[in-house]
Amino acid sequence: MKRIICFIAMSILISSASAMSFGGLEQDIQFDDNSSQIGSDDIRSIVDWKIRSVEMGGIDYEIFLYKDDQLGISSNLVERRRDAIVSLMNTLGIQITKVVVVDQQSKRRESGLSKKQTNTVTIIFQPPCTKTLSCGPQPAKNVDTIRE
Repeated sequence: MKRIICFIAMSILISSASAMSFGGLEQDIQFDDNSSQIGSDDIRSIVDWKIRSVEMGGIDYEIFLYKDDQLGISSNLVERRRDAIVSLMNTLGIQITKVVVVDQQSKRRESGLSKKQTNTVTIIFQPPCTKTLSCGPQPAKNVDTIRE
């Protein structure tokens, strides 16, 4: 009977581990039109998110920005936004490992993003387990086998 219960418990653990998702891996910053100022609400939100990401062991932090000349999001504005985010993250002790700028003008027909969406910058982090493929429950080490 104990073996059956152990088998059922292990099956549940394995199935829940494969469906596991990571909440809070992304943080959005909404900029006003033609602005590179990070609002105080966004700063507070980033500080809270940073604390959660450190608890999860965040190691790689990436920034995704949109460029769209037709919507007034020029290369210069994108650079100022990037610099503002990198400066804030450096102040929080976080090193940005990658910056991606998506040119929406060439992709406008495909994505159809609004100006509000293109004014949003996303910061993403990866916990170490995503590189080692060890996310989820880990088997216990040095545990005696179950005896009947």
